[in-house]
Amino acid sequence: MNRHFLLSVFLSLPLAAFAGNTFTIHSAIPGMTEGAQVRLQAVDSHDSIAYGKVTNGQFALTGKVSAPVLCTLEIDDRLQPLPEGEYMHGRVVKLYLDNDDYTVSAPAYDSIPRSYEMGESSVLGECRYMVKGGLAQQQYQAWHDAMWPSLKTAEEAGVKAWRYTYGKAEYGMPEHPDKAVAERLSLTADSLKAICQQRSDSYAWAHPAEPYSLYLQGKSLNRHFYYTSVQLDEMTTRFRDNSDAAGYAAFVKKVAEAKKTARGIAYPNVTLRTVDGKAVKLSSLVKPGQYTLLDFWASWCGPCRASIPLIKEMHAKHPELNIVSISCDRSLKDWTEALREENMSWKQAALPQDKQLNRAAASAYQIQYIPYLIVISPDGKVVKASNDAKEIVRMW
Repeated sequence: MNRHFLLSVFLSLPLAAFAGNTFTIHSAIPGMTEGAQVRLQAVDSHDSIAYGKVTNGQFALTGKVSAPVLCTLEIDDRLQPLPEGEYMHGRVVKLYLDNDDYTVSAPAYDSIPRSYEMGESSVLGECRYMVKGGLAQQQYQAWHDAMWPSLKTAEEAGVKAWRYTYGKAEYGMPEHPDKAVAERLSLTADSLKAICQQRSDSYAWAHPAEPYSLYLQGKSLNRHFYYTSVQLDEMTTRFRDNSDAAGYAAFVKKVAEAKKTARGIAYPNVTLRTVDGKAVKLSSLVKPGQYTLLDFWASWCGPCRASIPLIKEMHAKHPELNIVSISCDRSLKDWTEALREENMSWKQAALPQDKQLNRAAASAYQIQYIPYLIVISPDGKVVKASNDAKEIVRMW
């Protein structure tokens, strides 16, 4: 059962743990469609917490959560039921939910950002509504206010890079964008996003007792091979007195799991397979004394195929870099055809077809999305992991 919320089960928690026993969210934003559907959803799990609808120009949602949780409040002005195959896709408000009273306000319904809009950013619209609530929301708002200049700058740069590269005439951009300009805009956006992340990490570290800081630090653990084991130990000490006791207990378990992919550990010597189907240990492909780049990819993965030219360029410019591409294809035919089409002249291997060995390799490197690139240092330590080939290219 999800730890974040229970709508119908009584929780025997100390009353001091929360401002109240239930939450209430009320809003009367001008311009909402009568009968419009309203849904409160947890951001990470996507679990629905409460539903409602606009009646007489307003709505109210009630329920109970077992711990503070980041949520989206989505208001869909299309009347239900939606046509088959369509889902709620309205305007969205972000809030940090606890058992307290909340009020959501905005000048007009149309001023609230859409949950998704091509070439736009919902983050940039977060300044156009206001959420008033209890202590959890106040702490979240304090983080947002502190981060807003960095968030805004990074999001604007990301939108600019996207519009130049993909927007074309719709946004007054050239039909054939200049690759150098696109790369410069992308680099700027990535750099600003990294700065924003660093500032958010610093904010969380400076406010260790707040539940939202614990949430942020927990999210940061999704960056595999990013923190050292020493840094991970420091985290458990730093956030020990966090007011979300249940959240801290879950955080400690997550830190223990993160140590398996701590930056600086010896690379896991997993079993792979060759093109002719033979088992091979990764250690036979890694060159001691040289940097090794592992590129997990697949023939059916568009972003993976799009990254191959960058890897080719690295291979040509840096012969001292030992590159090993590791296919996630199950089909030998698909894999070998892609190798011929892409003319990948460096070392090649694939995940094993044996299910147990396959799971072992995927687990050891936490392969969740591809392309996935791992950098191994000359002394055999994992020092970097990224899903962005451009980020790896910039290391050399």
